[in-house]
Amino acid sequence: MSDTIVVRGIRAQGRHGLAAIGEREHPQPFVVDVELRRDLRPAAAADDLAATVDYVEIAKAVRSVVEDESFELVEALADGVARRVLELGADSVRVKVAKPRSAALVGVDEIAVVVERP
Repeated sequence: MSDTIVVRGIRAQGRHGLAAIGEREHPQPFVVDVELRRDLRPAAAADDLAATVDYVEIAKAVRSVVEDESFELVEALADGVARRVLELGADSVRVKVAKPRSAALVGVDEIAVVVERP
């Protein structure tokens, strides 16, 4: 059995995108949603934060990847976020990374990449 912790709308500035068109010269906004799967029954039974994955730590981990690393592709950024969240103790994770500035430039509501990792 697997339960889900959801953290949506994690905002951070990062230098990701194609260097050839200048996307990495200045930080730009990214919005990340995380769905982390894990059996939460032990945490519920113990009513103990140490028995789960703290959503504050999830947000910190996501911001760390977005702000401190640099990728050309949003796909690679999403994979980096997923790997970091798995290290926090998730059984699996679904990560969505949206790139608002690119969506505005293209004239669409959203451009995003979604990855799922076991």
